[in-house]
Amino acid sequence: METDALQKRLEELEIRLAHQEFIQDEQARVQLELQQANDELRRQVQWLRDRLRELEGREGAEPGGHEPPPHY
Repeated sequence: METDALQKRLEELEIRLAHQEFIQDEQARVQLELQQANDELRRQVQWLRDRLRELEGREGAEPGGHEPPPHY
């Protein structure tokens, strides 16, 4: 009888371990996806910063390029 109880306990532990391994793999996959999305967002922000600097540089090169609208 004790052998049956030990066998059942071992099976339960194996099931729990398999579940934990699945969860760990899933977390690693999600973490990778998030890191890739983060990298893409960083590239986009850098591109926007570069573009903004470029546009700001053009404003300084054109005198009178930004006059306030007539209602000011």
